[in-house]
Amino acid sequence: MMEMRQFVLGIDTGSGGCKVTCIDNDGNLVSEASVPYPSYYPHPYWVEQKPEEWVDAAVEGVRKTLAGFSEAEKKEIKAISFSGPHHIAVLLDDDNRVIRDAIMWMDQRSGEEARELGERYGDKIKLITGNYPTPTWTLCQLAWMRKHEPETYGRIRKMVFMKDYIRYRFSGELATDYIEAEGTLFFDVRKREWSEELCALIELDPAKLPRVQSPLDRCGTLLPEMAERLGLPAGIAIVNGTADTAAELYGCGAVDLGDGVVKLATAGNYAILSDRFPEKRTIISYEHAIDGIVYQNSATNFAAASFRWFKENFYKETEEKLPPGTIYRMIDEEIERVPPGSEGLIFQPYLNGERSPHWDPHLRASFFGCTTRHGRSHFARAVLEGVGFSIRDASLEMEGRSQKPMKIIGGGSKGGVWIQIMADILNRELEVPKVSDASFGTCLIAATSIGWYANLKEAVRHGQTVVRRVEPIERNIRIYDEMFAIYRDLHRQTKDLCHRLGRAVSGFSS
Repeated sequence: MMEMRQFVLGIDTGSGGCKVTCIDNDGNLVSEASVPYPSYYPHPYWVEQKPEEWVDAAVEGVRKTLAGFSEAEKKEIKAISFSGPHHIAVLLDDDNRVIRDAIMWMDQRSGEEARELGERYGDKIKLITGNYPTPTWTLCQLAWMRKHEPETYGRIRKMVFMKDYIRYRFSGELATDYIEAEGTLFFDVRKREWSEELCALIELDPAKLPRVQSPLDRCGTLLPEMAERLGLPAGIAIVNGTADTAAELYGCGAVDLGDGVVKLATAGNYAILSDRFPEKRTIISYEHAIDGIVYQNSATNFAAASFRWFKENFYKETEEKLPPGTIYRMIDEEIERVPPGSEGLIFQPYLNGERSPHWDPHLRASFFGCTTRHGRSHFARAVLEGVGFSIRDASLEMEGRSQKPMKIIGGGSKGGVWIQIMADILNRELEVPKVSDASFGTCLIAATSIGWYANLKEAVRHGQTVVRRVEPIERNIRIYDEMFAIYRDLHRQTKDLCHRLGRAVSGFSS
């Protein structure tokens, strides 16, 4: 008698939507689904989301992923695990109800608080957490809230983080993992515990924070009421999971020292695996899912988000006339007709300030070098190249850069044009893994937790392969080297103008 296949689910609540992936006990990708949700921009520099919309998207994503499953197959789902972006606190009251919309990682409102924390306590924070204050971190966001929303801040009774809140709604247990906790800037990375000293900087009682576990640890079982919503049996094992970038790096096969990953998602990342936290303040770093490894991560705020912004504003009428899902392929065809360097047109992707290496919430995006020769397709290519320049700019901050081929992941890695642009700008061979979603890495974490694999390395080496390799083109490397030098000079010469413009706009609206 043939045994019934078994399955696990990975749920990734990302910056723009929820992705659910299902794999079987042979490591095969069985099914997947995505459900979007919006961000809200109530004020300049603000980006917020509604946690209940995350929950609804996760439920819908699971139901879509399992739409073709029989009732017997649904009974063979053995575990569910979770991932989501760092830094996003979900604030709860005495009844574990959400107090306010969540402040997202790309939100830039806490620039002043980050500056003050850095000036007064920056070295201490870096020593304890491995990172330095910027508006991305939960510590700075909560410092802003304590100053500007004291009544709301006083109502906080418990705090979890984005993926942990979804998992809480599935299992009823409040917890986090140590990689997620590192995204707060009030977690001691060496002791793997909440830092009372750093919590005191914002008058935060550590008792309000969740217990800290390993990504592989169990965190309850599926609640009956959630099981009914999902159409699944209650009692399925719930596995802690981890932050999305950690899940992505692990799941795409970056598991050894010196491995590197380029990510073209909402944000753009350049990450290298190391054995230590870096000394530089400009680099973000966290522990990897595999013990003993740290990943250095330098990131730009708007990568695929820049391309999406351009598409929505410059191709809107075109998209309405095309079959659904074909607009990006059409844009790629237009871009391929434009030579590398976009005939001298440069885009700075600072649509919502910038993270690495500048850490400046007041930077503004721009197109530079426009002439009568430039049409819409030039601007489209310049957007992709500008994101590439931004990621290369961030990569220069890395300590001990590896010369290995790098994995490339994220939505921007699905088409061929952008991958070649990135290979040329970075002058690096790029490898496209079979699956690159955080939800896939989260599936492998769930599978390892329940004993399908002896360890995390065995799991990813069993389930992951490289499906394509892209080499840089020598002629394009020379073009992009020259354009990148201009890109960096452009930043230096326009930074103060961005700040002046921001102050002027604030004055107009006051």
